[in-house]
Amino acid sequence: MRLRFLLLLSVVCFTVSALSQSADDFNEVLDIPLFYSEMNPESPVGIFSLDLPMYFPSKITAKHELSAAFTMANSWHPQARFMYPKNLTPRHQQDLEEIYMSQRPEYFELMGIETDDKLFQSDGVLNHLKLTYLTTWTSKHSLVVNFNIHQLTGGRSPINFFVSDGFIEEFHSNVAIEDNYGRRLYPFNRASIQFDDETGRSFRIDKGDVFASVLDAHYYRQLFSRANEHWRFDSQLGAHVSIPLNEFHPYLIPGLSAAVRMDLRLGLKSSLSYAVQGGLTDQTSFKLGEGVRAIDNQYRKHWHNYLALNLMSKKKNTLVIGLLVNYQDALMKGGSYSWDQTDYEEIGIDVLKEGDVWEGEPIEQEFYLSKTTPAALYYYSLKTYFMLGFHKNGNAFTIYCGEDLFSVNNAPDIQFSFQYRFSPFKKKD
Repeated sequence: MRLRFLLLLSVVCFTVSALSQSADDFNEVLDIPLFYSEMNPESPVGIFSLDLPMYFPSKITAKHELSAAFTMANSWHPQARFMYPKNLTPRHQQDLEEIYMSQRPEYFELMGIETDDKLFQSDGVLNHLKLTYLTTWTSKHSLVVNFNIHQLTGGRSPINFFVSDGFIEEFHSNVAIEDNYGRRLYPFNRASIQFDDETGRSFRIDKGDVFASVLDAHYYRQLFSRANEHWRFDSQLGAHVSIPLNEFHPYLIPGLSAAVRMDLRLGLKSSLSYAVQGGLTDQTSFKLGEGVRAIDNQYRKHWHNYLALNLMSKKKNTLVIGLLVNYQDALMKGGSYSWDQTDYEEIGIDVLKEGDVWEGEPIEQEFYLSKTTPAALYYYSLKTYFMLGFHKNGNAFTIYCGEDLFSVNNAPDIQFSFQYRFSPFKKKD
């Protein structure tokens, strides 16, 4: 009898111990730190505006953290002019509603309509180094500060292989449409970004140039949290600002955001995370200097949807497999929200045609899908990011792969990022 009692007592003690450990593991798997700074498009124009990261701290987040991220992205926008007609009559306006965007320049010439013209082109691989400082206090307040520096390259480096012209066109030839963006009509591995406005101001970046874009800061206020043994809910508000470090768009840009996060238990050491964030930024109200008249859409909406599977090991190392969809409003005014990205409010789009010369190369035929050049500026951006994250001892390494699957504008075409977040002052467990 005594033996049975001791055996039963041992079983009870073991069970209580196991349940206690399960609860600890469960609490941690429902509270994975979330900081994704590289899930924004590496647009050759958008990098001079304000992007919003996705951030939710956790109980295990250290007070002071650092993060370093490297992004590489390929952009391809053959030169195009954007023609803004002046002094239109009602008849002109009615006619333009029926004329395709790239045929309007001929109409302007035929009718003697004067225009104000802008010009844009981009070609090459943008490398982006982002250095970040993160801090939290009183468990309710967080601050994220990013410094951004870029380099434009032709993509010849082995580091840039997966975003190089050659790799992309081999992929298109074998999986998609042969030379669907006209890259093979020109030498590979060239690089330039140029924007000219109607006043004669011009901004240009050439191959090898290193430049800064913005210094951006993000304050987050946790609102309320709810949790039980099956789920956890968090909400927060954010205030954001970017300070220009460039001559392209010298505007201080403020913004506001709101976000919620839900974590659901799947098993003892696994969970599902879902987060959604909405934001609004003001791109033109606070001018600090004279730049190029490019970004003119004052209020820009941002929307992020995030879904991830979290798998925790016995040593409490965590694997995160995630998918994030990023929506951003257009950078410039003038486009209509059509799915095929070809409707414009009176603006004429003059694309490269046979007989033109671009960067010293003669044009032999008009580009197929030449609409992507104006679409990169006048239409919304909708990008998909696949993410793979590894968390250990409060540190995290994340790999991103971004692609414009739903709304193609080549801003950028494809994007890869690598981010390492760590706490230099926190001792490992």
